[in-house]
Amino acid sequence: MLRILSIILAVVMFSFPAEARKKKEPVLEENKAYVIYAEGCPICKQALEYINDKYLTRPDIVKVNIETEEGRALLKQCAKKFKFKTIVVPVVCMGDTHFMGWSGKAAKDFDENLIKMHEH
Repeated sequence: MLRILSIILAVVMFSFPAEARKKKEPVLEENKAYVIYAEGCPICKQALEYINDKYLTRPDIVKVNIETEEGRALLKQCAKKFKFKTIVVPVVCMGDTHFMGWSGKAAKDFDENLIKMHEH
């Protein structure tokens, strides 16, 4: 029975065009804040703790690990959009602004820009 199900699944999977099976690359959306971080980075941990404490349930804040395919794709788009010459994590891309690293100023900038992003 398992073998028959495996064969059926294989037939179904390969009956779709290759383009339909490909995973779509994520796209930076103007109305979302992207926090691109590295696992094990202490500065990233501070940023994520701040954001999680204050905004945990916000669907407009997307946290992505730079070590994932999605994280690398979003970082590449952000870097292209803002013409990065160097990159320091965490990277925050939101609307028409971005910043790298994390500090008290970054936390304040994050809060202010999140509000501005939704005023447009």
